[in-house]
Amino acid sequence: MNIEEIASEVSSSISLAKQIEPFSKRGLVLSLQEAYDVAGIVRQKLGQTKIIGRKIGFTNRNIWSIYNVDQPIWGPITTNSISFFESNFLTIDLSQFCEPRIEPEIVVCLKQTPKDGSEKTEIYLDWIAPGFEIVDSIYPNWKFSLTDAIVSGGLHGCLAVGKKFKVNDRTERDLINVGVSLYRGGKLEEAGTGANVLDGPVSAIRYLHSGLSKIKNQDFLSAGDIITTGTMTDAKPIYPNEKWIAKFDGVVEAELNLEFFNKLT
Repeated sequence: MNIEEIASEVSSSISLAKQIEPFSKRGLVLSLQEAYDVAGIVRQKLGQTKIIGRKIGFTNRNIWSIYNVDQPIWGPITTNSISFFESNFLTIDLSQFCEPRIEPEIVVCLKQTPKDGSEKTEIYLDWIAPGFEIVDSIYPNWKFSLTDAIVSGGLHGCLAVGKKFKVNDRTERDLINVGVSLYRGGKLEEAGTGANVLDGPVSAIRYLHSGLSKIKNQDFLSAGDIITTGTMTDAKPIYPNEKWIAKFDGVVEAELNLEFFNKLT
């Protein structure tokens, strides 16, 4: 298969919410550059709306061995894939996904365009917020290679953003200390912290900024971009009629409630 054929199969899988065999299991080995090129073609085929930011995946080193990956990845956030909590409650239709999971994350908005491509550059934030990313695998049982994940848009399904909080000169350090407790139906599933996100959520943004400069045909970060920085816990499987709660503490203290349904059933 060539890159165009791979992109056609991926875009069809996403649009139909129908899983496919991982390309890596078919002996198709892609470089990182090829994988991101495929992801770009997939976006074009799906006719996705304007890109307004990025999701960063696999920033939690604690789960690398679970998914057989060894580095973070990224994918686009579009105007169609993002929603904002008007209160602390939101419903999400799961019929659009194949095998969705939930991740509690720290979401940020850039105030300024980062000035260089190094991992030490200053990152200036406009606001920060707690959020949920719904990630999805077009590959059965969440078994895939790193490049399989990249070609499918970094596994991004949708992003739900909670209350926005102001930032100050302590924000980078404070985000490392943010805690979250994730509940399903009132039962604690897992607790995590901002320290699980590489070396903190802002360090994940630096990683993304540097990584974009190393891959061709990537749009660089700019002021106003919304970035979800990666899961603070493992990704948990979700199903219709379930209710999930994330209780965040620290500088983004909030409680977010999600309820899932399937409009086709």
